[in-house]
Amino acid sequence: MPEVLCSKLKAEETIMKTCEKYVKLLSYGPCIALIGSLLIGSPQCLAHDAQSSPSEPLRLTVVPRTSSRIAMKTLPKAVCVLHADGDSDTSRSFKLFSDDGGMIRFNVNPSEESEEAAAFAVDCTSEGQSRTFGLELRPNHAPSLDMPAPVAEIRAPKTTDIIRPALTKEEALQLSDEELIKREYPVRPKAKEAPDAFATWLQAVTKPARRVDARQVATEIRASSNWELESNWSGFELRNPIQSGIYDLVEGVWYVPTSLAKYLPSPGAEYSSFWVGLDGDGPAAQDLWQAGTNQDVIQVPYCGLSGLCLMWNFETYNAFTEYLPPQQNAQVLANFNVSAGDEMLTLVWVGNPDETPALLYPSGAPLFAIAFVEDITQNEYTFVDTCLGEMIDKTCTRQDGDYILGMEAEWIMERPCLGSGVNNCTYSDLADYDSAMMYDAYALQTNGQFMNYNGANNQDIWMYNSSTGHLLSAPFVYNNSTIEYIWYNYQ
Repeated sequence: MPEVLCSKLKAEETIMKTCEKYVKLLSYGPCIALIGSLLIGSPQCLAHDAQSSPSEPLRLTVVPRTSSRIAMKTLPKAVCVLHADGDSDTSRSFKLFSDDGGMIRFNVNPSEESEEAAAFAVDCTSEGQSRTFGLELRPNHAPSLDMPAPVAEIRAPKTTDIIRPALTKEEALQLSDEELIKREYPVRPKAKEAPDAFATWLQAVTKPARRVDARQVATEIRASSNWELESNWSGFELRNPIQSGIYDLVEGVWYVPTSLAKYLPSPGAEYSSFWVGLDGDGPAAQDLWQAGTNQDVIQVPYCGLSGLCLMWNFETYNAFTEYLPPQQNAQVLANFNVSAGDEMLTLVWVGNPDETPALLYPSGAPLFAIAFVEDITQNEYTFVDTCLGEMIDKTCTRQDGDYILGMEAEWIMERPCLGSGVNNCTYSDLADYDSAMMYDAYALQTNGQFMNYNGANNQDIWMYNSSTGHLLSAPFVYNNSTIEYIWYNYQ
């Protein structure tokens, strides 16, 4: 009893010191205070960064049959592989991408309760350095002193953080489209043509947000264009009735769907990609510019020393972009801290940096495919500028360049390919997302008018498995700017 009391007193003293340090940090000035306001949720002095090392594994108790969020410190800018300790079967492992500070994030959901901890390993590689981090998870409703429950992550503010200031409503209405983009705000929808999209935009720009470095990492998954040949898309597409470019930009807003694992048919991985994009079908089947979120889940079996075997379901969520044909794999935005349920505002367009979208320039074709991704829940955003041609001396040129034709605009739930290259594509099982909504589904036409996904010449796309005949995913008109997606089957 005295030992327990002492432990409690020491813990409380540590908490108080942490809180005092946090308060002092926020007192350094308004800039730091503003950064502090952008932390996930309200400041919680009980939270801490989960850290692990080869000699001291991260040890946690997680609630069985419940998805628990874990943030774990590894190597900065690393590609990591999580697997059961001692298991070399790659089909029972999955990749994670650490941010610039070395944090990886994932969810875990054990199938049953047990007193025995499961041992996992996280193998990380970064810039020629490799290290394995230990992870021990105990599936139980009662945390212990040596294996506490996961706590909310607190990201320490940095003086180097770039904060996009909140606009007043008057500023948001008065600034020109060009000035808004130069100040790193998303493209402004027209209030009369897209009132709901304008309302979401106004919500985003009237709050401060932290700019995230758009560092990209290639994954093992890739998009497949031309859904008519391969049934891997579900959603809506606006088609161009004439054989010329018509769409400059496409946008959508959604809450990141949860990848469910309770109905997994067998150990393995399921994937889903939720995105908005330009082209990828019909006359523009060879080019595709997209941005969105991935929602993936893998089921890992683990048998303990007692002989009890459990299924451990791991979920991963991230933001990505991809430009076909030059990029044969999705490019994860590794610095984004995406969680299930986060509200994402995503736009892709054709144009030049710091300029309004324009598929057709009087002086010639635009140089860039541009994506804007904002996690409204986390108050984080970034721009991705992808050169359509060739970078020469850090300058984008049209030499040997590709083109985005702007023939179609899409709002898609996809089961992606696994592999790299046109001829190396195996379609994944579709992760069970249950149902999902995509809001503010509009496209900007080259005449400057916004059109909703349910406008003229639209096509609804139902995802079938061409081998089994199963319906996998289907879209439904919820209203003129919102699409509802329903999951039906894995494969």
